[in-house]
This record gives sequence, C-alpha cells and structure tokens, in this order.
Amino acid sequence: MEIEKTTRLTAPIERVWRIVLDPDVMRFCVPGVESVETLGEADYLIGIHVKMAFVSARFKVRTTVIEMRSPSYLRSVGAGEDSSFTSSLKQSSEVFLVETGDGTTELRTKVNVEVFGRLGTFGVSMLRTKADRMWAEFGRNLAAHLETETRQAAT
Repeated sequence: MEIEKTTRLTAPIERVWRIVLDPDVMRFCVPGVESVETLGEADYLIGIHVKMAFVSARFKVRTTVIEMRSPSYLRSVGAGEDSSFTSSLKQSSEVFLVETGDGTTELRTKVNVEVFGRLGTFGVSMLRTKADRMWAEFGRNLAAHLETETRQAAT
C-alpha cells in the first residue's frame, strides 16, 4: 500500500530538517512510537504499538536511512515483527522538504508499507484510514513541538 501525505510547517527548512533527524523528537511526534534505539549512524530499532479494531501489535522495526540529501530529502527502509509473531511489516519511505519562501516548509512523505499476518488481514481501506489518522496526529504533534521550541527560544 502506498501512502503520500503533505503538511505545511511554520519553520524554515533547516529547522524542520534538524527535527526530522532527531530520533527523540520523532519518538514524541509519530503516533504509537514507544521507543527509538540508535544502533548506528543510520540504523535504528523502533518500538511501535499499533491498534486496529480488536487487534493490537507491538512491533520492533529495524529502520535504516539509505539516502540523505540535506536539507531536503531522506529515504529509509525497515522491517519488523510484532512481539507475538502474528504480524509483520516491511516499509520504505521518502521525506521531501521544500521551503515555500513565506517562512513555512512543506513536508511531504511517501510511504510504501506491506503488512502481513493478523494486521494484514484488514482491508486496504481500513489500513489507509488508520494511516490517515496517524498522519493527522503526527502533523499536530510536530506543529506543537515547533511551537514549543519557538516559545522557549523567545524567552
């Protein structure tokens, strides 16, 4: 399933880039992320909890950044299984940042994800609805983080 989403953030591109690369900030912003362990310069082990209807899964996803062009492009791949081994996933994602010239930055992401096992039994429309909700929450969390950072810098 391929998902492409865009949001505008009130911050210059360099600031958004720095935040996208900060695993602690992403842990706060991405819904369901419970932990991020840095394994190497471009390797992470991400603990994520996903719940859909009556199915809940806790994944450990090994993610590797395979291409980076500062401050506008990042590509990563990842795979993992949930703790009970009833679901697994593979993903590849791209992040595109574009400075719009009015003090905002457009963040666009393109994700291709394959879900197998119990979570994979849900239809594409249900998975897409879940992804839409997660993206909306991510956007709110990221905007709130930027706002807090701006307030702290002003004091």
